[in-house]
Parts: sequence; structure tokens; C-alpha cells
Amino acid sequence: MSVPGPVRRDVPPRPIAAGLALTAIVLTVVGGWWHTGSTLIAVEFPTPENAERAGDPSAVMSAAGWGFALALCYGLGLYLGTAAAGWVWRTPSARTGVRFGLTATVVACTTHLVENIVLLSAGGSVAAGSVLAHTVTALAVVKYSALFPAAIIAVTGSAVLVWRCVVHSPQELARRAEHVLDTVPPRPLEPDDPPLPTSSDARATRWLQAYTVPDVRPELISERWRRGMHTTGFCLSGGGIRAACVALGALRSLREELLDARYLVSVSGGGYTAGAFQQALTGAGTPPPGGTVLRDPETVFTDGTAEHNHIRRHSSYLADTAGELLATLGRVARGLLLSLAVLFGPALILGVALGWLYQRVPLTSLSADSLDHPTPRLGAAVAVVVLAMAAFLLGVFARDKNGRPTGTARLATDCAGLAWIVAGAAVVVPSLAWAASWLLSHTDRAIDVGASVGVVALTYLSAVSAMAWRNRTVLRRRFGFLRRNTATTASLSVPNGLVRRLLVILTTGVLALLWLLLLGAAVMTEGRDEALWTALVTLVVVVLLGGVFDITSLSLHPFYRERLARAFAVRVQRRHSDGQVVAVPYEPSETTTLSAYGVVAEGVRFPETIFAAAANLKGEHRTPPGLGAVSFTMSAKWTGGPDVGWVRTDDLERIATGRIRRDLTVQGAVALSGAAFASAMGRMSRWFQVLLAVSGARLGAWLPNPGFVRQAREAARRGDWTYPWLPQVRRLPYLVKEVFGRHAHHDRLLHISDGAHYDNLGLVELLRRRCTRIYCIDASNDSPPTARTLAEALELAWQELGIRVELHDPWCADPGSARSQYPDHPLADRLAVSPVITGTIHYPPESGLDEGVTGELIVARGVLWPSLPYSLLSYAAHHPEFPGDSTSDQWFDHGQFAAYTELGTQLGLAVRHRTTQPPTSSARTTHPTFDPEDVHAAPPTSQRR
Repeated sequence: MSVPGPVRRDVPPRPIAAGLALTAIVLTVVGGWWHTGSTLIAVEFPTPENAERAGDPSAVMSAAGWGFALALCYGLGLYLGTAAAGWVWRTPSARTGVRFGLTATVVACTTHLVENIVLLSAGGSVAAGSVLAHTVTALAVVKYSALFPAAIIAVTGSAVLVWRCVVHSPQELARRAEHVLDTVPPRPLEPDDPPLPTSSDARATRWLQAYTVPDVRPELISERWRRGMHTTGFCLSGGGIRAACVALGALRSLREELLDARYLVSVSGGGYTAGAFQQALTGAGTPPPGGTVLRDPETVFTDGTAEHNHIRRHSSYLADTAGELLATLGRVARGLLLSLAVLFGPALILGVALGWLYQRVPLTSLSADSLDHPTPRLGAAVAVVVLAMAAFLLGVFARDKNGRPTGTARLATDCAGLAWIVAGAAVVVPSLAWAASWLLSHTDRAIDVGASVGVVALTYLSAVSAMAWRNRTVLRRRFGFLRRNTATTASLSVPNGLVRRLLVILTTGVLALLWLLLLGAAVMTEGRDEALWTALVTLVVVVLLGGVFDITSLSLHPFYRERLARAFAVRVQRRHSDGQVVAVPYEPSETTTLSAYGVVAEGVRFPETIFAAAANLKGEHRTPPGLGAVSFTMSAKWTGGPDVGWVRTDDLERIATGRIRRDLTVQGAVALSGAAFASAMGRMSRWFQVLLAVSGARLGAWLPNPGFVRQAREAARRGDWTYPWLPQVRRLPYLVKEVFGRHAHHDRLLHISDGAHYDNLGLVELLRRRCTRIYCIDASNDSPPTARTLAEALELAWQELGIRVELHDPWCADPGSARSQYPDHPLADRLAVSPVITGTIHYPPESGLDEGVTGELIVARGVLWPSLPYSLLSYAAHHPEFPGDSTSDQWFDHGQFAAYTELGTQLGLAVRHRTTQPPTSSARTTHPTFDPEDVHAAPPTSQRR
């Protein structure tokens, strides 16, 4: 460990910083409380109730005189608080907020001083309706509108600084500095990103950096290739239980090739099978007593085995019975109610707080009469116009003659922000309060309750509909009695998904409107005692649900993880009592930590398992438009990706808290890699994501950001106690980020979802690791023509890695391509000539491989072809949706499980037949097995041309 460097130069020593922060809180709170009781408010915002106080010149003169001390009091508090916020808030958006807080502080103090001078010059006499009165009101509106955000930033920043001063003790910093032993920085995109070592002669630096994978040594891969030895990888595509069954069958036929492979990359449904293999072969944990665990990679999950039968009996893993289906829907309902409570609670709390402020500082008078719309004060309108004009004029000079931003650009933005705040405080919030009051006065209480219940029911219905948006075929098959006559249906048909789309849009709009009306109704309480008590109770509930409990617990992710484990987490055991070989499911209490359970038992030959997921990044131009996600993989050794950095998995497990550590497991990795419907879905983003976030009917979870972990450790080594650390739990702010789609690359946690949201095949991850032979099991359910998922993966490989793949006759694997050879076959329109596509992989110099090194790509597509067994073709003839059952159909019956598993078996045999044909040239005819020692002894990735 290196000698700790100095803390940031602008941060004072710990005791002084804490003292300044506490002083800031005290001065701000005292100044604000003093201000709300000042006589100046009666002059600034005259009402019939305070006319007597406003008409006393001596009292006004006294208040104006004391106003200088008051401005000094809260001005100093706001300045110190804003400085404290700048010491602890490091992200670009947070720094923007700090700068705005400083501007707001200056504006508030300046307008207050000008107001005091004006009142003293007038002798404390302000005639109602005069120009002087409107001027004072305009100055006051600007002052209070600037004070509100400045106070929030100052008090919050000071509180965070005091908390870190206490929690981030020198002993804790020393412990953190020793925790993480090995990290790799993320790929740099911005000037403030950590640099990566690069070759001076490399032009395609983007490709060069995208190959950053720890423990991959391209020079050894090149040497092995020259000796006729392949670095082999398997990738299993996504597609839910359909893909899992196909992968299960394919790995049965290609077992010899699998055991000779270096990597097994899985996505979504393919991860179900990869996770099952991994948990059956691992040597970690304490198996149940009474038997001996059998770990035979050559026979595990083959036909007729106990573990294969276990999965066969649990293929409808989400719900085997009607009761379990109801329990699943109940989990959705529970998550909906808890999520709505967490999201709507702040509306009530904020509304009551605003009502209390309006009662003491009436920027706009709130009338109890629902017919009397609150009229904004003329001074407020003047303030909005002045601030807007200031923003416009400053914006004119925001750039110099060379087009570079000047110092006035930030002031222009801040003035525009203040103008919006003034308009909101003087017009928008009072209008919301009036609308809520009018609605409540014109409706019966029973109707209000019924409407609220109706909104919850509508949200629940929309959420369930959104989750099943691709499941039309399954619903029609299982509820065929509900179908109308074909002609009638055709005449009444609407564009695909329009009804669901409209339902989701309607529900989201109603929820937003209800949130605003709840805010307005709470404002109308004007801070009465019973409202304050209600807000206090609500605050306790929100803090418990959103601050103490993990927001992931409010989603379907834990349920999904448990159900997948119930079906696929199993060991094979020979009982001591009778010698029987049985499948023993994992106990729910057994935590399958990824670093331990992600490794097979000693002496067992099996490739390194890598679960491919996606890290969602939005709003910062970190990804191309339409992609919205970057690579994020989880394995026993490393977790992360080139764009977000890498961290050792065991180190990550040590620094993460218990609740987050639940997802740093084999079972958690399987569930995250298969989080198909989430609040953020990368390239597969859909219109219902906001509803999924609000309703709790979402998958995915927030995991530690490897790039942040690296920077936090470096800060701890420097002794920087102001730098943040990983959160204990995923609190309410992360749910808010899901609702508003805020996914920053510098956040402490990253939102992780289905690997298909980046690459549904996992092919790019094998290419990133420079494999020279790749077997791709593609059960992605592409609609003809073309293998769209394969095409997208190849395009992504070119854009991300500069890899060009030359396919050999890819059209032979398209359904219908065998029509000319078998015109009379009953399935002629659905038959392909062959399910296998081969290709040659051409790596660029940036990969680090020697010139001339190429790779072989073998893709097995889940299609039908003429030489399939009669029983399988017969099943296909009677089930038109086969082999394209919807991914959202996760309730496989016996026939579906058997058909897709057999299809996978035949795919593996077709691949073996295609790849064992005599070579067309004498080059490289032998392919010895991969020696893991070639890589395990390697240092971190070497990047060279």
C-alpha cells in the first residue's frame, strides 16, 4: 500500500470542516426561522390579516435595520453550507447544483440588502399598490425563491459532510484502502476519466481499449494458434426457458467440445443452463449430509439423469400450479403498493412543508374558496420577467468569438433556473393547490376513495399487461375460448400493441396527475397541526421503506432469483443409506457467492463460466443512440466491463454489504443476466419502462460500479475522508433514478439488467476475449427472414472491436430455404437447409493478436430442417409456434420441454457433423485441448498492436 497523499487542497482539516458544517446548519436554520417571524413579510406580501403590521413605519424601519444582520446570518450559513457541499459532492451534476446554490445565495443576500436599503430610504412607509410596494414584492419573491434551493443544498451538503466526518474515520479509511487489491480502470471517454496505458502508434484507440479484459494474454493465444491449438468458447443465447432447454440439449451433444473450451458465456435463458452446470459441478459450500456429491462433467445433465429430471419437473419454474400463479400475481400487487407508498409519500410530505411555508411566507395567497383561483402578485410577474431577461442577455454573451463558453454561460443558466423556480412558487404550486381543492370540494369522499383504488387497480392491470406484452400467442393458445370469429377479429383489429400502449400511457399519465394533485391537496393544509403529524408519520414510513429497506426488495427480482434457483440450483448426490443417485436442490439459505461457487471443484474439467449482463448508461452520451447499455459480465474472477472498469469479484464481495452481496452470487448473476423486463433495457428499451419502475413489476438490480470502487479506494489511500463509499442499501434515490431514467456512469451503483439489452448471443464477449473457435447456440427466436440477432451481434462486434466476420452461406439457415428441395413437405415453408452457419473471424491489430490469426465461428440456430427426427417434426406440425414460442412464455409443459431439449440435442449433432467433415486445406487439422495454465498465470491484460 502506497503512502497516503494529501486530501483535496480546498478541504480544511476534519475537525474544522465539521465545525464549519455544523455552523452552517445552525446559521441557516436560525436565519430562516428568524426570517419567517419578521415584520418584513407583512410589507413584502400584504394581506388583510397583516395590514396593521405593514402600516407601522417604525416597526418596518426596525425590521429593515435588523435585516442586514439577518442577511449576514443566513448568508454566511448558506455560503459555508454550499462550500461543505462542494467538498463532498464530486459528480458533474452535483457540482452544477453546488454552483447554482452559490449563485442563489448571492442573489438572495443581494436582493435582501437592496430591499432593506429601499425600505430605509422610504422611511418604512410603503403605500399599498404603489410602485414601491410592487418593487419590494418583486425583490422579496426573488429572495425567497433563491433561498429555498440554496438552503436545501447548504443544509444537505453540511449534513453529508458531518456524516462522513464521523463515519469515515482514519481506521475505516485504512481498512478500505486494503480491501480492494486489484482493479482495472474503465475505458476513458472524457478528460476526467482515469487514463489507460495505450500504444503510441495505435490509431483506433476505441477498439484498442474495448479489448480490455483482465487475464487475457493475446500473445499466448497467437502462439497457440500457430501451433494448431484453438482458444475455444461457447456462448448460449438468451430466450428464457426456451433458450435454456435448447442449450441443455446442445451441451449434451457437444459435451466433448464443451469440456475442451476455455469460456462458457451465457445470456438470459442460456444462463439458466450455465448456472445449473456451474452449481452442479462446484466444490464450494457444504452439501447436505447423508450422501456423496457426484461431480462428473461428462455425464451431468445428460438424458435420464436425476438432475435432468429435476429441471424437467420444474420447467414451469415461475408457477407450477394455479396457487403459485396467484402467489406470483400477489407479489406484483405487494410490490405495487409498497412502491406507490414510497413514491407518493414524498408528495404528501413536500406538500405539507410547502403549505407551512405558504402560510408564513404568502408568495401567492391560497384561498380556501375553491371558486377563487389564486392570483399571482404583480411583483412575482415582474420578478419572472426580470430574471428571464437577465438570462437572455447573459446568454447572448455566453460564448466568445471562437465559440467557447464564457463565465456568463453559467450565470445565464442559473438565472433561467431561478425564473422557473419563481414561476413555480408563484403560479404552478398555488394552481395545483387550487385544482386539488376544487376537485375535493366537488366530489364525494367515497368517490375519491374509489378513484384512488381504481388508479391502483389500473396500474396493476397495466403492469401485468406490460410484462406480458410479447405473450399474445401463448394467451391465445391457452385461452382460445375467448377468441372471436376470425373475420370479426380482423375487422376490429388495431395496430400491434396499440391497446397495451394506450393503457400504459393512460396509467402513467393518471399516476403523474394523481401525484401532483396529492401535492396540491397537501399544500392546502397550510401546515395545520394534524397535517404536520400526518406528514411526520408518512416521513417515518418513507424512511423505513425507502431508506432502511432495500428498494430491490420492492421489485420482482428477489422472487425471480428464488424461482430460478428452485428449478436450476441442484446437486447430484449418492445416498449412503440405499446407494440411490438423487438430485438435491440447494437450500434457500445457502449463499452461492460468485467467487467460490463460480469455480468448479478441483480436478473437474469445465470452462470458465461468464454471465453476460448489461449496465445501463443514459443521459451522458456514453453509448450510441438506441443502445443505452454497455457490457457488464460477472464471473468468479472478475466483474465489470471495459466501459465501467473491472474489479476482482472476491474483493467486491468483501466490500459490499449483505443485501447487495445477495446479487453477487451465481444465482444472482443468473437472475440479473435474465432480467428481461426492467426499468431500463438498453437496446431493447420499451414504452412501458416507467410503469415497470413505478409499479415494482420490474427485474434487474443495482450493483457496485467497478469504476467508482477503484476511485473510492484511491481516495481512501490518500486519506480523503470526504469521498463517498458504497451505500449500505439501495435506497429511495435509486428508485427515483429508475423512474426518471437517470443512469450515470459515475454513480456509486450501476443498474444491471438482461444481457440481451446489449448482445443477446454473448458472442461479443467471446470475441473480446480473442477466441479462435466459437460455438454459438442461438435460440433467440428470430422472425424470418435473416438471423437478426446474429446480424446485430456481428455489427456490434465491428463497431466495438473492429472485428469482421465472413459468414459462409448464411441463408441456408433461414426458415423456408429448403422449400425448393422439399416442395411437398408439410413444413416446407418452415424448413431450413441446415441449422448451422459457419464463418471466419478476422481480428484487427488492436486485438493484440499476431497478424494473420483468424478464428472459426459455428452458429447453431434454433430452426427446423429436414433431417430432424420424425417425432420432432410431427410436434412442429401440430404446434405452429414451434420453435419460436414467445420468450415471455415461462410456463413450459412436458411437451415443450421435451421438444426444445431434443431440438438442442439435434443442433449439437448437426454442429458436430458439420465441423468433423474433412478439411478443405491441410492447415491446422489438430485442435488440442486448451491449457488453463496459459491464462491463469497471466498478469492483467496487455494492450498492444
